[in-house]
Amino acid sequence: MLEKFCNSTFWNSSLLDSPEVDLPLCFEQTVLVWIPLGFLWLLAPWQLLHVYRSRTKRSTTTKLYLSKQVLVGFLLILAAIELALVLAEDSGQTTVPAIRYTNPSLYLATWLLVLVIQHSRRWCVQKDSWFLSLFWILSILCGTFQFQTLIRMLLQGSNYNLAYSCLFFICYAFQILILILSAFSEKDDSSNVRL
Repeated sequence: MLEKFCNSTFWNSSLLDSPEVDLPLCFEQTVLVWIPLGFLWLLAPWQLLHVYRSRTKRSTTTKLYLSKQVLVGFLLILAAIELALVLAEDSGQTTVPAIRYTNPSLYLATWLLVLVIQHSRRWCVQKDSWFLSLFWILSILCGTFQFQTLIRMLLQGSNYNLAYSCLFFICYAFQILILILSAFSEKDDSSNVRL
């Protein structure tokens, strides 16, 4: 079923017999993409409910908050660009596998959800979110496999969808930057009170 979805092999049983152990690209583009996204979507209602119940006065806009929002905004734009590339490619004679539509669409919705969660955290006493930090870690770990596969393919001279590879590398770099920013704590407004 997933092989038709990707138009390629989902799982190769002789994977470990190869000198270059790479997971099939279909597996990397489905399971390893959907695990972090599923984690976020399954736990987002709980996170938003927690934010709703602990509403306090909205905190001021910090540079850290703006940086995270801008980077996620770039991820949103890159997902829209990828979807536009797929639509342009599909208007030709080539058949585009369904996964090429599904992932950018899922990412568009996910980046919107991340923007909402980050914005809603401004009303919480605790501004930082372990939940989003865990999502970024999971996303980067799962993306590592596709990252190394695409690099290996490019080094072997295969220009497998060079535009999509570049978009992936840019998105991966932005995710790493957001994870680094997530390691810093938001300033508490109460610390600005002078005695």
